[in-house]
Amino acid sequence: MSRSWVQISAGRGPIEVRRFVARLAERMEALCQERGLVVVDVTVHGDEDAPASVEILVEGDARRCLEGELGTHALVERSAARGKAARKRWFAGVAIHAAAADAGAGAGEGVDLGELEISACRASGPGGQHVNKTLSAVRIHHRPSGITVRVADERSQRANVRRGVERIAERLAERAARRVAEGEAARWSEHDRIVRGEPVRTYRVGRKSALVVEEAREGR
Repeated sequence: MSRSWVQISAGRGPIEVRRFVARLAERMEALCQERGLVVVDVTVHGDEDAPASVEILVEGDARRCLEGELGTHALVERSAARGKAARKRWFAGVAIHAAAADAGAGAGEGVDLGELEISACRASGPGGQHVNKTLSAVRIHHRPSGITVRVADERSQRANVRRGVERIAERLAERAARRVAEGEAARWSEHDRIVRGEPVRTYRVGRKSALVVEEAREGR
């Protein structure tokens, strides 16, 4: 089955946009599950409450399932840290990029386990026999890089820890490759492609800080 990265990016936006990215990533993860995609793991780049970007690795036809969600998303919310005259619309981007079929396979060597914070968590998503209802899902935070992954696709906690360490090793290797590569990989260039205006979705903040769709562009 094909795998893809669903990327939610703040671009070069300020803290308000990064907070929006955290909320938008939660919505996109839930949407992936609702539309039949298998969420393999989630990678957070930066502070979990205000990341620069979040990448969701999914199995299935992501472009078909997320049709109408790709592009710029806008949040209408005033910032408590800014005056009333400041702008109140914050823009983030959603994009999809193909993932290698063997992403993470055989990786994990070279990661210092002492630099990891590992904790158990429950798998998210709607109920059903395919959802891991035990605490075998894991969250792994790599302190030096700020990368956090959440893995729930394996049945045992030990297997999920191994897979999570592989994911972190893969992301670290990608970062190192980008430093020496000429130019940036396609999905990283999305940070500079966020268009302010004509968003595919516009939101306001509802109860418990959840995003509420206020407006969707016609024909999307």
